[in-house]
This record gives sequence, C-alpha cells and structure tokens, in this order.
Amino acid sequence: MNVTRLKEVLQNSVKYLYPNIEISAEIDLDGQFLVKLNYDGTLDVKGDIHAVSGFRISRDQPFLPTDVELLTTYIQENNTIESLPNMSPEYVDALRTTALNKAIADALFPGAATVILKVINALTRLSERTYEGSKIQYGIFVNTILKADNTSNNIGFNEFMQENYSAVLTDGTESFIEIDKNGFILRYLQLNSEKSDLGLAPYDYTRILEYCGHEVVGIVLSEQGEILIFHDNELKYTKRGGRWNPYNHKEVIRIIHSRSENDNLLFAKSVYLTALDLSFGTSGGIISFLDENEVNRALQHINIHDIVNATYYEIKKNMLKEANDPQYEAVKDLAFDEFLKQKENEKACVLNKVIGNRKFFQLYRKLRQEIVAIDGATVVDYNGDLVAVGAIIKIDAGSKGGGRIAAARTLSNYGIAIEISSDSSIKGFALGQDNLPEQIFTIADFSTLRNE
Repeated sequence: MNVTRLKEVLQNSVKYLYPNIEISAEIDLDGQFLVKLNYDGTLDVKGDIHAVSGFRISRDQPFLPTDVELLTTYIQENNTIESLPNMSPEYVDALRTTALNKAIADALFPGAATVILKVINALTRLSERTYEGSKIQYGIFVNTILKADNTSNNIGFNEFMQENYSAVLTDGTESFIEIDKNGFILRYLQLNSEKSDLGLAPYDYTRILEYCGHEVVGIVLSEQGEILIFHDNELKYTKRGGRWNPYNHKEVIRIIHSRSENDNLLFAKSVYLTALDLSFGTSGGIISFLDENEVNRALQHINIHDIVNATYYEIKKNMLKEANDPQYEAVKDLAFDEFLKQKENEKACVLNKVIGNRKFFQLYRKLRQEIVAIDGATVVDYNGDLVAVGAIIKIDAGSKGGGRIAAARTLSNYGIAIEISSDSSIKGFALGQDNLPEQIFTIADFSTLRNE
C-alpha cells in the first residue's frame, strides 16, 4: 500500500477507531515494520515493511503495544485488499469493514480468530432482528481450551443462531452459550457471581469478567444493538453506532491518578469506572475532583444550593458575605442542618442523607453512577469528599464547546474534570503546560462523526 492509500486508510478508518488522532505530514522512517510504538507514545505507520516513509500518529493519551498489534493486522488486511483486482469503491469499503473485524479478532486471540470473527458477524446480523417485537440480547463465550465431543450430535453455533428459539436462550449478562474454537456448542452457562464494584467493564456486565480470563472470549449483543467483547478479565472492545472502540482502562486510570493530588489509586479507579458506567447509561454527566489549594476558587462557580457538605457550605457562605452577594441574606443565619431543611434545598438534603459521611470511592458503585447522572456536575475534593451534586456551573467567559463541555473545561482549571456526553463519549480535561485547559484522554469520541 503506497503512502497515498495509507493516508486514506488512516483518515477514513483509523480515526474512527482512535478518537482525536493527529496524522503528521509524510516523514522518512527507517526499519522494517508496519507499526512501531515510539517512546513518547506516538506510532509510526507504514504501508509496507520495506517502505522508507510513512506517517506519525498521536493523540491525547499514549498508544500501547495492544494498539500496535491491532493496527499491524489491520494494515496487513488492507494490503491484501489492495492486491485484489478491479474492485468498486463500495466493495472496497465493505472489505475494509470486514478487515477491521478480522484485525480485532486476531488481536484478541489469534488461535480462535476465525470463530471470533464469525460470532461478531453473526451478532451484527442479529442486531437488526427482533423477537416478538423486542430487540434481542445475546451472549456467546468462545472457550479456546475445551473442545466439543467428537460425535454426530455436534451443532455449530451458526446453525443454532438461525433458529428462532435461539433468540431467547441467552441474555448476554447472566446466561450464555459457550462454544469451542471450532464453533461447536459446548454448553449453556448461567453466571451466579455477584457484580463487581472494581470490575473493568460497565457495572451491569461485571459478572462476566470472572469467567472471561485469558482462555475465554465473551462476545455480547446488548439490547441497544451494541457489541461488547470481554477478554483477560476486562472489557476490550465495543461496537457502538456502527463503530469500534478499544478500551485501555488501566492507562486512563493511570492518567487520572497521575494528575490527581489523591495518592489512593482506588479513588482514580472509582472515578473512571463511574464515567464508564455512565457512558453505558441513558444520560451524560460531569465528574470533577479538585486540587487541595483550588477548592475555594472552584466554589466561585458553584451555587450554594447545590452544596452537600457542611464544611464547604460554610466556606461558600463566607464567600457570599465577602462579595456582598444578595444570596447571603437568605443563608446568613442558617447552620447547615437548618439550610438543608429549607424547601429549596430538598435535593441537597436527600443527597446528604444518601451519601452520609462516606467518600466518593466508598459509595456503592451503582449509587455513584446515579449521583453523577443528576443534571449538572458532581464535584469532589482532593480527599474524596463530595462538595456538590447536580451543580449548574457558572461558565468562564470564552469557554469552548456545548454547555457540558464548557462546564468541564471551567472546572478543569481547579483539578481534573471528566465529561460524559449523552452519546457515550468520555473526555478528560486538566490544565496543560500553557496553564490552559487541555484534553488529557478520550474514550469513544463520536463528535468526529457528528461533524462530518
């Protein structure tokens, strides 16, 4: 594949797999490789191992070795497509979609790539069907170790899935059909384990993780028509809105932890998992956690009626007094307990009772998701104590983006802010070297699709 076709593939396919990538101008590249990971987390990409030039791609978070494996296989598949004669553009596009599916299957488990690809394709077709008027949920485990008995009773999963009755035999969260790497049905499985507060997957799917270790790949069709793939005890890929998204959970948690003043890794992980859970819910939200010396400045953007913490209520009340703010007259004689009893503070009162004295990472995982889903921003201090919930943020003048993005950028002046959009994208913001808000990570950004 020459550099012109390579750039076309990067611009038209790879940018949908990796949000916000930047593609360099053509550069000279030494060595025999298709994709090479550089020390700074960028990737050098060539269309042929013997080529002497190619492109460097970068994004707001480092690429990882798993990305090298995936893109190498994808470019190899595209080279195969390029070698086929007399193809229409429409056929090329269809083949490239299949090429990406195959690259993902190879990246997951090369020895079972063929059956994994067949399952992905079968679930894609199934996503367009209904059963008695309802969308179909489905779950397949590909077991790479076990093998179906060598008998005439072996049934392939493809034949099984073509039967109408098969549509109700699994639900993709608790019940599954397990097949071997040749595609033959092994057994029906019901998972009885509890959901995990720390599992690296959306909360409703965390019971899958215990079973999907290195030898088992779990592939799920959700009620929303999305495909989720689990391997090595975590969510690896999703196909949402017709587009694949890889997940590097540990790297994003590392970024959050490195930018936070809280040394507790559990805090960073709980923040990330809450964002992940919300991205698979029905609403967006904002999570912001503040640096120790920036809390008072952040409170300038928060209405006192959204505060759920007695300490920060008193700080905000003093700020209103010093600013001669008219709001002060209504609260000047109210202790926090009395403040919560006021009718207009019913939300703060309920949330104060629900949260109690627990820190953000000590709350039930489901409760964290539900709190952050409340319209507005959830603001947490450097110790993990909740400051405000459902806070309508006073936006800085000149902030870019829609209301939620602008609020996240404003809060990132005082710590880290994570915006989860209603279309499931996750974007993290913090101050950059120029002391201005910058995007520090992105997961499943669909804005590139909306802008085209």
